[in-house]
Amino acid sequence: MSLNSRENISVQLTAPVVRIIKKGHPWIFDKGILKQNKKGQPGDLAILFDQKRKFVGIGLFDPESPIKIRVLHRGKPVDLDDQWLKEKLKTIFAIRSSLIHDPKTTGYRLVSGENDGLPGLVVDRYDNTLVFKLDTVAWMPHLDHLVETFCELVEPQRIVLRISRTVAAAAACPDHLKKGCVIFGPELTGPVVFLENGLKFEAEPIIGQKTGFFLDQRDNRARVGKISPGKKVLNVFSYTGGFSLYAASCGAKNVTSLDLSRPALDASLNNFDLNKQNANIARTPHFLICDDAFAALQKLAGEGKKYGVVILDPPSFAKKLVDVPGAIKAYERLAKLGLKVLEKNGILVAASCSARVPAEMFFEAVNRAAGMAGRPLKVMEKTTHAMDHPVGFPEGAYLKCIFARA
Repeated sequence: MSLNSRENISVQLTAPVVRIIKKGHPWIFDKGILKQNKKGQPGDLAILFDQKRKFVGIGLFDPESPIKIRVLHRGKPVDLDDQWLKEKLKTIFAIRSSLIHDPKTTGYRLVSGENDGLPGLVVDRYDNTLVFKLDTVAWMPHLDHLVETFCELVEPQRIVLRISRTVAAAAACPDHLKKGCVIFGPELTGPVVFLENGLKFEAEPIIGQKTGFFLDQRDNRARVGKISPGKKVLNVFSYTGGFSLYAASCGAKNVTSLDLSRPALDASLNNFDLNKQNANIARTPHFLICDDAFAALQKLAGEGKKYGVVILDPPSFAKKLVDVPGAIKAYERLAKLGLKVLEKNGILVAASCSARVPAEMFFEAVNRAAGMAGRPLKVMEKTTHAMDHPVGFPEGAYLKCIFARA
């Protein structure tokens, strides 16, 4: 079976859309389509032409999404056969060669959707378990083909399927796949344990956030470890304690994990227990606070608590464009609260995963908050995506982080 086994749709595009597709943009919306020769089904191949009927590219068709076509290929005509997919994946894997061959890191993103030229498909690896995350129902008819190809190239023990809410709501999505499930290999009986820079972590591929872990912050976690020796560290929105564990492993004086989710905090205890053979982790006091981040920071400030490193890594505050003004205010408020518990000349680490909020807008918000708090920042570093989370088009840039003294 190959992508070519599906029906083809002939689609003529508007001139502006042709221009952005040639520049590498992966999405085509309704308004970018001049005409198509038939209605089409999810997963059909859309053969793309300009107004003069000149070939532009090939995409996956999804009539149930605002994004009608996700572009897989542009340039000269090709057959999207088995060999095409294998060569595509080999090129994607080559970018991650240093990770794939690093025995100390067995958790990373193998395929990053649009940014790797396979829009709507994310594949994360946790040791011998792969997790497919589908953001379009257009991949559903090709699922068996994907499983077969990844089994040949990667040889995983199992493959887990996760789908977005929009895919689960689509009429073309089978009921038995609407929740996370194992689609290849043995069932899971608990979390998967993987390595990241030599540290052990648990991931919950079926029920955890994202695909079970926040792999995109790997490099920033390592940076936090380097600045933590001898310091009291506060990890806000700690989830399962990734930043906390790195801080402890590098000799933090103590670490506090703050999150609203009790199960996430319990998982952070499990992660610390997995690494108790590490002398630094074994002797570093690890405190837990289960509370709303904003309320807890206010309480800690009222109690006069101070930390040498404060990490602010919230979930996305802006899912839609209309959310951006509110998100900026939330980032400002969070930064001001974080600075209230940061000791003099301490280090603030503030991150945003809101794709709708551009990096400079976020950094300006944090700096503005610092100015209002009378704690001007001395920027040490601004960081973005790790190598396994490349940026292939403007909307693909979502992660930004600032390390600064105040």
